[in-house]
Amino acid sequence: MRTLLRPGGLIAAALLLVALTPMTAEAATAPGPGVGWIRVGHLSPKVPPVDIYFAPFGQAEKVVIRKAGYGAVTPYSSLDPGKYTLSMRPADAAASTPPALSATIEVAERSAYSLLVFANGPDGTLKGDLVTDDLTAPGAGKGRVRVVEGSAAITPVSVSGPTGVTIAKDAAYGQTSSYVDVPEGRWPLQLTGGTVQSTADVDVKAGTSTTLLVTENAGALKVNPISDGASLPEPPKLGVETGGGGTAPSSGPPLWPAFAAAGLLLAAVLVGRRAARAR
Repeated sequence: MRTLLRPGGLIAAALLLVALTPMTAEAATAPGPGVGWIRVGHLSPKVPPVDIYFAPFGQAEKVVIRKAGYGAVTPYSSLDPGKYTLSMRPADAAASTPPALSATIEVAERSAYSLLVFANGPDGTLKGDLVTDDLTAPGAGKGRVRVVEGSAAITPVSVSGPTGVTIAKDAAYGQTSSYVDVPEGRWPLQLTGGTVQSTADVDVKAGTSTTLLVTENAGALKVNPISDGASLPEPPKLGVETGGGGTAPSSGPPLWPAFAAAGLLLAAVLVGRRAARAR
């Protein structure tokens, strides 16, 4: 399932990586009945911060994410099945400010989604895909891997492993590849974009699904492996508001563990029909 987000202006955006509390029990690997999961990824280089608003369709929007940086991906949050509206406005702008991007998305139960925002709309405006994350078990002894091409300046990008395995070939900026099942183990990857070549080692565990997030940094390609699964026994309800004090950097270690280690505060609030509850 893919849903295009319609660009609403020339203002670009970024998303804050929301940190989760440490895991205290065995994590769920897929959403159960009556629940859908969603996470948001910012893959729009060289853009100013924005505030992200979210609400069940027809209800008043609330700020759920503030300020972020290129390459950040939020952990999953839980939603009741149904339609939702999402919009992006310049950071700290009034809620009445026309959004830079707005969309209506629909979430199904037992499904997980990544809302990936790119700067590949008309004249470089924002556009995004709501892509379905495959959390079903791969074949015995194998892991499932795909590529999200988030490099705008270095494109198209191919990602290959040893023994001639190709995970993505000539992927354009903004493209999410199909999943490929590969044997469990440590995989040395070759990333190629035109004359630019980079390498990365990725651990693939049997029974898992992984998204390889490709980004650009100072003329080089980098890859950040993101687990396609929850990192809590039950992801919190989407409806958090977090202040990051600026955008996340486009260099340095992978953003997911870096922000989690920093211990940023995550506050769960009411979204949909269920009462607010403490995690």
